[in-house]
Amino acid sequence: MAQYTSARKSDIRNEPSSSGQFQFVSVRGPDDVKDQNAKRIARSHAVARGLQKKRDLQQKSGLNFRAVSCRANRAELASKRIASHALGPSQLFLSFEAPDAFQTLAAEAPRLQVLLNQLKTQNAAQPVFSILDELVLKSLHSVLRRGLDDHAFLSAFMLTCTFAVTSSSIDKRYLCYQSEALSAIRQRMNRSDLNASVLTGSDRIVDHTTFSELQWRRDPFSSNFFVLPPGFQPHSHLLGGEFVEILKDISALQCIRDSYFLGTEDVISMAHIDNHQASIQSRLVSLPHLSTFAECCHLAAYLCSAMLRCRIWRTSTVPSHLSFQLLCKLQESNNDVIWEGRTDILAWMLYIGGAFAPTGPIRSDYASLLHLNQSTRIRWLYTSWPELLAILKQFIWSEKAFQSQVKGFWEDFERDYHRIGMAPLTRLRATDDRVPTPLMKEYYGQRAAVPGTLIISEGAIISASDCAGFPNAPGIWREDQVTAWRAITDEVHSKGCPIFCQLFRFGRAADAESAAEQGLPFLAPSAIPIENGGPVPRAMSVGEIEDTILDFVQSSQNAIRAGFDGVEINCCNGYLLDQFLQDVSNTRTDAYGGSVENRSRFLNNLIKAVANAIGPQRVGLRLSPWGTFQGMRMTDPIPQFTDVILKTRRSNIAYLHLVESRISGAEDSDGHETLDFAYDLWEGPLLIAGGYKTEEARELVDKRYPDKDIMVIFGRRFLANPDLVFRIQQGLELNAHDRSTFYVMGSPVGYVDYPFSNEYLTGRGVGEVVSR
Repeated sequence: MAQYTSARKSDIRNEPSSSGQFQFVSVRGPDDVKDQNAKRIARSHAVARGLQKKRDLQQKSGLNFRAVSCRANRAELASKRIASHALGPSQLFLSFEAPDAFQTLAAEAPRLQVLLNQLKTQNAAQPVFSILDELVLKSLHSVLRRGLDDHAFLSAFMLTCTFAVTSSSIDKRYLCYQSEALSAIRQRMNRSDLNASVLTGSDRIVDHTTFSELQWRRDPFSSNFFVLPPGFQPHSHLLGGEFVEILKDISALQCIRDSYFLGTEDVISMAHIDNHQASIQSRLVSLPHLSTFAECCHLAAYLCSAMLRCRIWRTSTVPSHLSFQLLCKLQESNNDVIWEGRTDILAWMLYIGGAFAPTGPIRSDYASLLHLNQSTRIRWLYTSWPELLAILKQFIWSEKAFQSQVKGFWEDFERDYHRIGMAPLTRLRATDDRVPTPLMKEYYGQRAAVPGTLIISEGAIISASDCAGFPNAPGIWREDQVTAWRAITDEVHSKGCPIFCQLFRFGRAADAESAAEQGLPFLAPSAIPIENGGPVPRAMSVGEIEDTILDFVQSSQNAIRAGFDGVEINCCNGYLLDQFLQDVSNTRTDAYGGSVENRSRFLNNLIKAVANAIGPQRVGLRLSPWGTFQGMRMTDPIPQFTDVILKTRRSNIAYLHLVESRISGAEDSDGHETLDFAYDLWEGPLLIAGGYKTEEARELVDKRYPDKDIMVIFGRRFLANPDLVFRIQQGLELNAHDRSTFYVMGSPVGYVDYPFSNEYLTGRGVGEVVSR
């Protein structure tokens, strides 16, 4: 081997020995060698001298380096290991008198000794081992200081030698050493690493600019054949030009991977595309992060490119690290408005990441994130595997490499999916100043016991001017309220459940006496009391109507900042918006009354404004067409509610929540009118509340409306059974509710003291829920 010394000399000089056989070569610094020919000579000479020394030692000892005498070699040479611990951090000195590092490695790895003696290695035009810069020198020194029993280093070293002496062909020895090296590296990799080279602490040691073999691009003669996958095309302006080119290269790699000519998916044939994949990944790592959205795309593309290789990578550490990183970024940005209008690419990322995540917490977290988005963004995209597959194929997709894993994840998720949600339940547990409390956090967290359960919060008051009702009901117009709600939404999300905030205004349902005491207006659409002889409200002005719309918009934005996945507009049970719809409470003669269309105007304008502010997929609407609570029920509600539903449908909101005639406020009713007209009109997800028992809910979903996307909403049963979904899954008996404790202000009694089932607490298995 060449001697690296600290002497300051010219870039490189050759000093012949007196014997004419030894040539001393000194190098001042690896970056100072300018002459490529001189550098080649230096490296070739280093290998030649190392091999000559090895033969001299062999002759003196009378030993050979064949496998039969490896134990003897190891025993004798072990005593001659070099002591490299005293070396400085940037230099490696190999004594001429002592065996060099590679000779000692040969003693530790018998197969390496045989390989180093082979003719192809000895006669190579360039040395197999090159130390080209100080960073690599440091890395080698660091490895050697660990001791010469470093399994990762030896395996990687053997892999390099095998590849060199077999003319870059792949055989069983190569694959064996590859597996050993990967296994050893896998044990050391940190979760945040994208490349094994990061283990050394460098940005990159080897990348697509190092070797020409890694500088892969599409065929220059057909460069336009591969185009940006169609799903990325609407978002190309957010991705950057270099990433767009990489996506085209991945499209080419995908075509190679799925090619008929590739044949069976055996390891050796798959290795022919490794250079392409390595080039793509190296370039991906080098990309700037233009945004969180772009970074998520980079990680998903990296994961896909890794999975386009052979099966060995699907069980390696690399995919699980990538999947975890992508999960973290998606969780971090879940409430980002960047995903509005990009739900298809979000679905692709969630399924790709989840499919290649390791079984356990990471895969479960992907399922939870899918649940969180089911009611807000992506549920309307697909209802079956073929529909989802059509979406996935718009991005990076391979039938051979992806389909079985992604479909498996889809099937697992669908088995866990259920159609049970929690109704908004006013329970008066906020502070006197209408701030949510830790007791409320515990309450909502309990009822998020099963992932994927949609929770709708109790009605939140949207304005300080509308506080004449429901003492200790929470608000969402102040910053301290937003902060307190955030603790609740974080708790619910940690359980894998989405949560919507219901927003409402009292109107004539407010307490007139309390309004007078606080100096607040007592308002309604018209000067009509809620009951005969009751206090008469003042009819709202057009300006007050417009201000109310602004209050709804602001409180919706506050809800999103508080971590809610969306808001539900309460237009039912005789509150203000419901009052505007029905002629029993609205006798106005202006643009907001007098006809079906005019009575719908306030609600229609409000929904448009809120949808524009936070995105339509974050908005739900609750209606009670047949409700009689608080003085409601027009003679024929169908024309009025038909108009509302048709206009709301154009806004493409997340869901329509309907209250059946069998419920009136918080009480059961003997109503028998059906919602068939609404089922026929609404094309998206439906939430149905009607005091359902378990078997009635199954019948509604499976038999009466099997073609509708229906979620059954439970109220009192959810209050009394925090693990309601689990109890229904397992067919367990339900706790009975205690109505006398419904509205005990600030009390945990009848609120957080209902027991979980023993089966839930002992963690027994999960069965089927209301079937799809």
